[in-house]
Amino acid sequence: MQTLTQLRLDHPDYYYDRKTNRYKYKDTNRFAPKQAILALTEKYRHRSQADLIKLAHQYHSGQLSLEQFQRLAASNIKQIHLAEAILGAGGVEVMTPARFLIVARQLKRQYYTGIDTLTGDRFGLKHLAADIGEGISEAQLANRLRMYGDAAKVSFWSLKTDVARSQDNTEARRVLGKTHQHCEQCLRYAALGWVSIEQLILPTQQCECRSQCKCTVEFRSLHTPNKKPQRK
Repeated sequence: MQTLTQLRLDHPDYYYDRKTNRYKYKDTNRFAPKQAILALTEKYRHRSQADLIKLAHQYHSGQLSLEQFQRLAASNIKQIHLAEAILGAGGVEVMTPARFLIVARQLKRQYYTGIDTLTGDRFGLKHLAADIGEGISEAQLANRLRMYGDAAKVSFWSLKTDVARSQDNTEARRVLGKTHQHCEQCLRYAALGWVSIEQLILPTQQCECRSQCKCTVEFRSLHTPNKKPQRK
């Protein structure tokens, strides 16, 4: 299983040069504009999600042992969470050790210690491996892996919230996503309106939608009432 120390996004196309505080393309070593880098990060997240789902076929076709499957699944999940975190924070340059720790805690849940707050069921790659040993179909495994990839949204919103707090925002509210069906919990959270950031329940958390939750979040500061709320 992957270590949770020294987290970094292993992006194939760019890196962040802390000497110049600028992004650079790996192939040319030229400076890269911030928006281009965020777009590349989003594409990398999608690619990593696709690679994660493909592991179901690779395992069932005998290309991977269970140990190899676990290692590659953990690696892909880590990169998806890191990409989501960087997108939520707004760039690598604002990823402090404390913010990487937020990601590490989420990864620990995805690897070993996850507990569904609604049902009390445990989840994590450790438990998925046990289910694989008992026998699940390729389609079932692919769907489970898809859910693990989608669950990385919590890292996006965790970092988005941490950055909002650092910018003196004090309140947040859940905003229902663009879908015709909302679970009971999401409707209730949205109905609460503005709450303190500490009381905010992040999208994908404590709702029946789980990783398929389409809700977003807006932030505001009571100290600057005319400040435009932030949202994804």
